[in-house]
Amino acid sequence: MTFNDELATGLRPSEAPTGVIVSALRWDLLNEWVRYLNDDKYPDKTAEKSYVWGFINRDFGGDALRCLWSKHETSYPMFAETVWLLHRDFCEGADTEDHPLFADLPPIPADVLFRKIANSSAMAFRKLTEAEMVEILRKAPQDYAAMR
Repeated sequence: MTFNDELATGLRPSEAPTGVIVSALRWDLLNEWVRYLNDDKYPDKTAEKSYVWGFINRDFGGDALRCLWSKHETSYPMFAETVWLLHRDFCEGADTEDHPLFADLPPIPADVLFRKIANSSAMAFRKLTEAEMVEILRKAPQDYAAMR
């Protein structure tokens, strides 16, 4: 599954529904994570080099990432909620009853997840550096939890 352009036809990236952005990124990240876990090229799945070359440096989610960063500019609470949901699902271990696709998958370390999103966002959103994006992404789940 990829970002469905038909749902957002005629919309500016800032107007894309948050649920559509979350779904597209969740699916793309899940596909990338499973591909990485099944890739025999990097046998030690916890090594920094393995994360960087086998997972972080693979691009994904172009349109959905543009929409995500547009939310950062226009509606920070929605941006923070999106990042919080992705963090919860991939880093904290989603409830497998609610998300059976996550069953038996190891969690993605939070720093690796945020670096993955920032790395792939660098081409989609050039207003921030990758390091600035990582810092914003690290802070967003705590910001959202404080807003709730």
